Amino acid sequence: MASGTEYGAVVSTPSQLTRASRSLLSREAQLLVLTAGDPTNEARLRRLLATDLNWHELGSLAQHERATSVLWQWLLRVGTDRVPRAVETAWRQLAMASEFQLLQLEGLLHDTVRTLATAGIDVMLLKGSALAYTIYGSFADRPMGDLDLLIRPHQAHEAWRLLQTNGWKWPSARWPAERYQQYQHLPPLVDAQGRDFRLEVHTDLFRGGHPFRLSAEALWRTANPVRLNGQTVFFPNPQQQLLHVCIHFAWSHAMQWGSWRTFRDVGALTRHGAIHWTSLVDIALASRAATCCFWTLRLARNLTGAHVPEDVLHALRPPRPAFLLDRLERHYALQLFPTERGCPSVMLGNRLWELGMAPRWSEHGSVRPWDAADNWLDAADDPPRPTPWPRQLLNHVRHVGLSVGYLGRITAPPGHPAAR
Repeated sequence: MASGTEYGAVVSTPSQLTRASRSLLSREAQLLVLTAGDPTNEARLRRLLATDLNWHELGSLAQHERATSVLWQWLLRVGTDRVPRAVETAWRQLAMASEFQLLQLEGLLHDTVRTLATAGIDVMLLKGSALAYTIYGSFADRPMGDLDLLIRPHQAHEAWRLLQTNGWKWPSARWPAERYQQYQHLPPLVDAQGRDFRLEVHTDLFRGGHPFRLSAEALWRTANPVRLNGQTVFFPNPQQQLLHVCIHFAWSHAMQWGSWRTFRDVGALTRHGAIHWTSLVDIALASRAATCCFWTLRLARNLTGAHVPEDVLHALRPPRPAFLLDRLERHYALQLFPTERGCPSVMLGNRLWELGMAPRWSEHGSVRPWDAADNWLDAADDPPRPTPWPRQLLNHVRHVGLSVGYLGRITAPPGHPAAR
């Protein structure tokens, strides 16, 4: 599907209401999310640093998002005068440890690529490691704890077995093979030396049954070969990298985790002019990923200042009125971090996700990202005991009250006490 239109010329100007989405977050979450953006966020960061911050909560949130080293770099840039001495010492040490671990992971990646190349197995880097080498200045500039390798299906099991004799091991009791029958990757491998690293051998991009018309074969057809430590590896082109980032966040993660790295990746891809916006719109529409791209790009723009053109968002926009899109954005913003007062009901959260993602308009069919979670629960060794009906009724009444209050919060006018 081709749009026949050139996109990327219209300047992006978030409305007052959409800027209010960031103000719903705690000061700690606001500060962290701004570090996913570019240097134009410095003034906002300085203002937040001048407020009364909960440094323990900020540190915990940064570690949860693997953002400690980048946050520390930002603080060095804008000044550490307001940072308590004990916090400064701890974060400096955590940042150094994070950078050292990333260097270890990079060395492990080099060994892995060499092992596979020696066996004649082609390797395509996905997600963090691909972005580290193509967009960021160095591997250590893109925090991650795992490696995602795309291997052609007929070589995947050979690669998976070979890696288990070269630096990786399979904890089969933790991740039994039968649970990965419908998944896009084989059971994860972990670093044989006991470090907190993980590797996944992918044969496809998304779990079986997904609704997207974006295949691993399409990535292989347009992949870019690059020499890495003396070996040839492949990378997706920039449009496919951004598309994968958007689908992974909006669909696979249901816009509920991995947000800081996602927004930082979007900012890095768009800031360096790597994206041809017309091609991105075309491939998003053709692959049924328009709403995934719309929400990921819109949140990255409005929360972190990513350079996303307004006409691109308009081309990807689901058929929803502006009023509703603005309120949904506020809801999605509150789901990004575990420290925030997010949606109190899983059912309500699922319905609001569907309202924004417009599955029928997007041609997604009946499959939903939480279907995979249901399968994991079914496979659990000890399924949860049924809740007695009186407690079910009390829980239902309580959730209804909390849900009504939450809806009032996200629909209240900006600055209204109910929005706090």
